Amino acid sequence: MAIGYIRVKRTIHTGYNPGEKYLAQIFRSNDVSMKQICKEISDGTDVSYSNAIAALQAFEQIFSRHILNGAAIKLDFLGHFIPSIKATAMDTLDEVTPYTIQKAKCRFYPSKDFMNQLKANGFILRDLNVKGYQSGATPEEPVIP
Repeated sequence: MAIGYIRVKRTIHTGYNPGEKYLAQIFRSNDVSMKQICKEISDGTDVSYSNAIAALQAFEQIFSRHILNGAAIKLDFLGHFIPSIKATAMDTLDEVTPYTIQKAKCRFYPSKDFMNQLKANGFILRDLNVKGYQSGATPEEPVIP
C-alpha cells in the first residue's frame, strides 16, 4: 500500500525562511463510502451486505451518542476518538458558562500499532498536470520512507 501525494507551491509568510516554497500534500483521489466498506466486509467474510450495513449504522449511532455525552471511544487497533472543546479563558470561575465554549470537536489519536503501520507505509507521487500542482517526477513513482 502507498499513500498518494502531490507537490504544491505555497507562499510561506512566517518562520525563519519565508517565501515561495514547495511541499508535499496528501492526494485523496477517491474517498470510501460506507456502502463500499460494507461491500468489502461482505466480500471478505460470511457477513451479508445488509447485515454489514445494519451493524455499521448501529455503530455510527452508538459512537456519536457516546461522543456527544463526552465519552472517549477506544478502538483497539485504530486508536481513540476523544471529544474536546475550545473555550475562552475567563477571569473568574462564575464567568465560565456554556457561552464561553467556542466550538466542540472530536480528536483522533492513533494506536501504537496503527501509527507503526502509517510510519512503515510508502508514498507514491501522483502527477495531475493541473494548474497549481507541480509535476516533475514520473507518476506512480514509489517513494518509501
